[in-house]
Amino acid sequence: MHRETLLDFFDDRIRSDRPFLVYDGGYRTYTWSYAEIGRAARRFAASLRQHGLAPGDRVVLWGENRAEWIVAFWGCLAARTVAVPIDLRASHDLVGRVVRIVSARLVVAGEGLRPPPLSGVETWALDELLGDGAAHDPPAPAPALFDDAADGDAAGGPSREDLAEIIFTSGATADPKGVRITHANVLANIVPVEREIRKYARYGRPFFPLRFLNLLPLSHMFGQAMATFIPPMLEGVTIFMRGHNPADVVRQIRSRRVSVLVCVPKILEVLRDHVVHLAPEVAAPLERPEHVAWRWWRYRRIHRLFGYKFWSFVVGAAPLDPEVEAFWSRLGFLVIQGYGLTETAPIVTLNHPFRTRRGSVGRPIAGIEVRIADDGEILVRGDNVTGGYYDAPEATAAAFRDGWFHTGDVGALDADGRLTVQGRKKEMIVTPDGLNVFPEDVERAVRESVGVRDAAVVGGGSAGREHVHAVLLLHPDADPDAAVREANGRLEDHQRVRAFSVWPGPALPRTEGTQKLKRRELKRWVDGDARPAAEAGGAAAADSVEDVVARFAHGRRITGATTFEELGLGSLERIELALALERAFDCTIDEEVLAQLADVDDLRELLAGEPLGRATTTAARASSPDAGFETPMAFPTWSQHAAARGIRRLAQAAFLLPLTRVFAWIRVEGLDRLAHAHDPVLYAANHQSVMDGPVILAALPPARRRRVATVAAREWFSAHFHPENHTRPQRIATSLAYYLGVLCFNVAPLPQREAGAREAMRHLGSLLGQGSSVLIFPEGRRRETGRIDRFQPGVGMLASRMRAPVVPVRIDGVDGVLPMGARWARPGRVRVAFGDPIRAEGDDFAAIAQRIEDAVRAL
Repeated sequence: MHRETLLDFFDDRIRSDRPFLVYDGGYRTYTWSYAEIGRAARRFAASLRQHGLAPGDRVVLWGENRAEWIVAFWGCLAARTVAVPIDLRASHDLVGRVVRIVSARLVVAGEGLRPPPLSGVETWALDELLGDGAAHDPPAPAPALFDDAADGDAAGGPSREDLAEIIFTSGATADPKGVRITHANVLANIVPVEREIRKYARYGRPFFPLRFLNLLPLSHMFGQAMATFIPPMLEGVTIFMRGHNPADVVRQIRSRRVSVLVCVPKILEVLRDHVVHLAPEVAAPLERPEHVAWRWWRYRRIHRLFGYKFWSFVVGAAPLDPEVEAFWSRLGFLVIQGYGLTETAPIVTLNHPFRTRRGSVGRPIAGIEVRIADDGEILVRGDNVTGGYYDAPEATAAAFRDGWFHTGDVGALDADGRLTVQGRKKEMIVTPDGLNVFPEDVERAVRESVGVRDAAVVGGGSAGREHVHAVLLLHPDADPDAAVREANGRLEDHQRVRAFSVWPGPALPRTEGTQKLKRRELKRWVDGDARPAAEAGGAAAADSVEDVVARFAHGRRITGATTFEELGLGSLERIELALALERAFDCTIDEEVLAQLADVDDLRELLAGEPLGRATTTAARASSPDAGFETPMAFPTWSQHAAARGIRRLAQAAFLLPLTRVFAWIRVEGLDRLAHAHDPVLYAANHQSVMDGPVILAALPPARRRRVATVAAREWFSAHFHPENHTRPQRIATSLAYYLGVLCFNVAPLPQREAGAREAMRHLGSLLGQGSSVLIFPEGRRRETGRIDRFQPGVGMLASRMRAPVVPVRIDGVDGVLPMGARWARPGRVRVAFGDPIRAEGDDFAAIAQRIEDAVRAL
C-alpha cells in the first residue's frame, strides 16, 4: 500500500465501473462511476496543459458540491497545478482578493457565479466539465491519472512535497490566510485511516456499497476527506444534494439507502427538531439505560423514517452540543466525532466507529502527536501539519513554535489517550456552519461605520451555537441599527453581526499597558444584555413573500390580497414557487398546503406561524400518527426493475406494437436527426389520440424505444388515486388500466391540477438519471382535426431543469385512426416526424415552450 502522492491513492480506484458520485440537483439525479470521474479528470488536466498552465500555477475552485468539483480537483492534481478552493457563499470581493493573493491563472466557477474580471485570469464553467457525453463515455480501460508518456509532460509526475491546495480560512476586511497543504500532508491523514479500514473491510462487504450523504462543503478539508478520500476506501458512493432542508435530507437518506450522513452539528440540530416535530414522544429521555437493540426497537418508527440501512452521523467542522449527541445516541444511531483543523489536513483525532466514547473526539490517528501545553492549549505535531501559511511568514511564526503547531484550542487527554476539547484559547468564533470568524476583521468593519467610536466583537451564545456579537461605543445620537447594517454590507455572510449591545460607559474595557480589549469581561457583560439578530438588522434584508411570488406573476403587481387563482399557476409552476420560498425562508413547504392557500396573506401567515423547517403541518399529519413518515404519493418504481423491463419489452415486441401497426400505417421522417441526440432525451409531441404513445414508440428504433417513459395526466387515473370518489367498478377498471399502462408502456403519472407535482418531477428526474427518455405531450390534452394547441410552460420547465435535449415530434393522422370518443380503431395512414434536438436553458419557461412548439409546428 505504497502511497507516494495522492494520485497513487486515486489511481488504484479509478478503474472501477462501480458508482462513485451521485448529484441530486433537485429535479434530475446524475450518477458517475469511478472510471468516468477518472477519465473526466484526465481530460481536465489535459485542458489545463493545452491552455498553458504549468506545474505550480494556481486554479481557484468556486462552486457547490457536485461531481464536477471532484473532477476539477483531481484534474488539478494530475496537471500538478495547485487547487485553491473557495466557499460557495464567498463574495466577489473575497474571491477577487484570493485570486490576487495567489496570482491565480484560472477560476473554475459554478452555475450562476461570476468572478470579478481580472487581467490575465480566465474563467471556466464548473458545471460544464461533465457534459452529456462525459458521464456516458463507452467503457474503456482507465489509464493512470498521470502518465508521462501519454501526456507528454517532460516535468514528470508530482512529488510528496508538491503543493496540492491552498485553503483560505480568514475573513473579508483583512487579507485572508491561506493554508498550504501538500500531498504528504493529506497522505499522513488518509493512509492510517486506510490501514484501519482494511482490518474490518471483509466484515462490511455484505453491507456494501456504503453510501455517504455529504453536506459538508468541498472547500472545507473535512468535506473533501469524506467525499473523495474515505468513501473510495470502502468502495463507497458519495451523494451530493442541493440545500439542507431537513425533510429533503431525510428523503435522500431513505430513498438512496444512505448509511452515513456527513454534516456540521447544526444539521443534526435541525434534523432533531424535524424528528421531534413528527414524533414528539422521542424528546423524552429514557427512564433507565437500555441496550442499543432495545432502543432501536423502541424508536423503530424513526429508523423506518430514515431507512433501515442508515446507521451513522459523522460530524465535524464545529463543536457538537452534548445534548444533541445524546439525543441521536438514545435513538440508536452512531455519532462519530473527530477533531481537526485546516492546518492539520484536517484530522488530528478520530473516534473509532466501534469504540466511540460520548463527549470525546477520539484518539490521535497513527503518526500524529498531540500534547497539552501548560496552559491547556492543544499542540499538534506530525506529517499532516501544514508547513505554514501562504506568503505570511509572521502568521506562520506565531502558529508554529518548537516544532509544534499551536491550535489555539484548549483540551485534555484522558488515561486512554482520548482527547476532549474544552474550548478555544484563541478568540476565533466558530459559527454553527463550521466557518471561522476572527473578531479583529469584524471590528475593523464596524469601526468604519458612521457614529461608531469603538467596537469589540465576541461570540454570542454557547459553544457550537456561536454568532457574531458586537459591543458598540457610539457617538451621541448615533443609530446603532444603521451602523451595523453599514458594517454588514462590508462583511462576508458568515462574518456579519447577528446581535449587538451598546456599551454604557465612556470607553470599552482595555488593559492599561497594551490597550488590548478585555474580551472575557465583555463576554460576561454580553451574556446578560443581548439583543436578537433581527433587531440588529444583521444580514442584508431578505426577499419578502411578495418579492418571491412576483417572480411567477408575469408582471402582475403582487399584494397580500392577490389570490393564487388570479396567478393561474400550473402544477409545475407551483413547484418552482415552493422551491423559491424554501430557499428564501429556509423552511419546508408542503405542496398540498400550498395548493389550499387562498392568497398571499395566507402564505405569509403560514411562513410566519411555523418555526424553521416546520411549515409542513397538514390535516393528514394530524389525523394519522404515521402520516409524516410516508411520502405524499407513491410512484411506480417497480416498473424499472429488470423483470418489469423484460415483460414490457416482450409485450411490446410480441403484440402491442405489431397491433398498433395493423391500424396505424406509419411513415417515419427525420430518424437521422436522432443521431445528434444522446439518450436520455425528452420527446415533446403534439397530442391527438390515446394511441399517440404506442404510435411514437413503434416509430422509434428498437434501441431507443426500450427505455422510454410516457407521461400521462394523473387525473386520467383519478379512480385509482382517489378511490373514495368513485364506484367499485370504476376503481377496478381504472386501476387495471393504470397498472397495465405502467407495466407495458412505462407510464409516469404527472398531476396537472392536483398537488404532488414535485414528487412527480423527482420521479421523472430519477427516470432520466437511470437513462430512460421521457415522452411528454405539452398541450396537456388531445386535439382533433390536426390542430396544435399552445404548449404549456411546464414543458419549458422540464427541459430547462432536467437538462436533457428536447426532440420535437409531430404526429399526423392518429386522430383518424382512433378519434376521441371512439370505441374501436380503424386503419389509416399516420405520419411521425422527428426534429433536430433542442437545448433549453434559463428561467423563461414560456419562451422555451414556445420554441419547442414552433419546432413541432415546423415539422
